[in-house]
Amino acid sequence: MNILKPNMIFKVLALVLALLGYYVSPYGPNIGIGGPIDSESQNQPGSATSGSFYMATVTRVADGDTITVRNRDGATHKIRMHAVDAPEINQAGGEQSRRWLTEQVLNQNVKIVVNNTDRYKRQVAKVVLPLEGCQQRFCDGETDINLKAIENGYAWWYREFARTQSSEDRVLYETAEDEARKARRGLWQQTAPQAPWQWRTEQRNQR
Repeated sequence: MNILKPNMIFKVLALVLALLGYYVSPYGPNIGIGGPIDSESQNQPGSATSGSFYMATVTRVADGDTITVRNRDGATHKIRMHAVDAPEINQAGGEQSRRWLTEQVLNQNVKIVVNNTDRYKRQVAKVVLPLEGCQQRFCDGETDINLKAIENGYAWWYREFARTQSSEDRVLYETAEDEARKARRGLWQQTAPQAPWQWRTEQRNQR
């Protein structure tokens, strides 16, 4: 009868323990003692952590308040512009709103300042045309595209989400809408433009 030598016994035991560790770990293979490694921490590009920001390139404009960007790591993210609501594509003014936003940001480098993530997994964020060398969330002289959309009359200030804005932004966005309405810019050239949230409610009720 063959008897395993002590060194062989140790090798077999080591192999068994290694295999047990592989399958028992709740995180799968290649996980250290400290647990799973986050592939995208709050300090890395594309993070959806509130208050974080990152640089990206706009690759698509879906409508007047929704874009797709690619960050410097090559990951893509769908962005819902924070605190603004543009007409839906099938709504009056929808195509004009998308055309305006396309002219502003498509293929442009932008700064994405994240507020949160919505139920559709989109990053709700402020889209900013950055100044070279700015390492902050927002620098004087940079362009807040969300605010600019309201100023030019291609989106409403989304008052429902005002509480998620800074007090300064609330004043700026409200003032921008009032002035755009008085000057009859963009969608305010219509006799009675309908707010997108009202239009969506009507569409749901008709189904």
